[in-house]
Amino acid sequence: MSQFDKKFDRSITGTRKWNPDLLKEKNPIGNNIIAMDLADIDFECAPSIREALVNRALMPDYSYTFVPDSFYDAVINWNKKYFNLDIKKEWVRLTFGTISALHNIVQALTDVGDYVMIHTPAYAPFAESVIHNGRKLICNDLILTENRYYIDFDKMESDIIKYNVKLFILCNPQNPSGRVWTAQELNQLGNICKRNQVYLISDEIHRDIVFQNSKFTSLWNANDNVMDSSVLCVSPNKGFNLGGLKTSYIVVPNESLREKIYARLSANYVTSPHVFAVPAIEAAYRYEYKWLEEMVTYIEKNHSYVEDFIKNNLPKFKLMKAESSFLAWIYVGDYFETEEEISKFFQRANLTVVLGSYFVSNAEGFVRLNIGMQRYKVEEAFNRIKKMYDSYK
Repeated sequence: MSQFDKKFDRSITGTRKWNPDLLKEKNPIGNNIIAMDLADIDFECAPSIREALVNRALMPDYSYTFVPDSFYDAVINWNKKYFNLDIKKEWVRLTFGTISALHNIVQALTDVGDYVMIHTPAYAPFAESVIHNGRKLICNDLILTENRYYIDFDKMESDIIKYNVKLFILCNPQNPSGRVWTAQELNQLGNICKRNQVYLISDEIHRDIVFQNSKFTSLWNANDNVMDSSVLCVSPNKGFNLGGLKTSYIVVPNESLREKIYARLSANYVTSPHVFAVPAIEAAYRYEYKWLEEMVTYIEKNHSYVEDFIKNNLPKFKLMKAESSFLAWIYVGDYFETEEEISKFFQRANLTVVLGSYFVSNAEGFVRLNIGMQRYKVEEAFNRIKKMYDSYK
């Protein structure tokens, strides 16, 4: 039995995803609900991280912190060894989560009323980081061809020119689909942004979970010409499930951009890190690559199980082939006429899922299910779906 098969009751840990009261709010008609909405994994934390946090907790002081050189060393070595990125200490800044960082970057690099572009479907907080800061959102709809997303580069550039877009927020690997952009695609996207003087922000927080037959390429390895006009947003939160510790960081090579962004972070009082953030990141990056590798293999097998199950039991559902992450992106629009129908179906199956309307635009008829959990939970969830599917119409 895999260590990732171990049963683990998250309802008692204070996690938002599995809190019984919050589950009931999301699914008022459900019983014994399986949570498949929030994007975190259901496995016990890697041993070295737990040990590091226990050791830190035993120290009799939880006051203001700073970022030591050992943190930068761990980040630099991890990025070099596993992602072939050469980064420098002064480029790295620990932040209070990736979305918080996006808000600060949007504030720092654009003005109120400026246009910011994203691909859609997109994680809704991308759009919120634009709209809530008084900027204007432009959606570049991804093209769906043979159940795979592609970038509409022509429309992207024409709209950048038409609206004088100032900043582009990229998600690589892409949420919700798990699409990993190729080096050629990233190079073309980077060239478009470069020649039109558009800042490029690359959210790479899902990069730790990429499957065997897919190759992740970081933006700067695809196009180093954009290094002076771009920012990487990185985090161990998805791979190591550290979202509650606010352990994200940004990487900014250009000194002028750094000054603008860091000034905004200071103005918004993003200062000393969470007392457990640094030891958690250091432990993850120094000691737990093998754990991560095994976890990714386990999740890939979950995807294979779901793919086979849908093919054999749910013929009107279409699973998009994931290349990364623990998110299953499924088109159910051939079976349901409205999103209200979709919502009721999954509620009656005693699940929580994320509906397509959450993902800004270009996601009608889709649902996102988190399968980063023990296999028995995945099997139970899809057996519930099959039971509803067979009896629904």
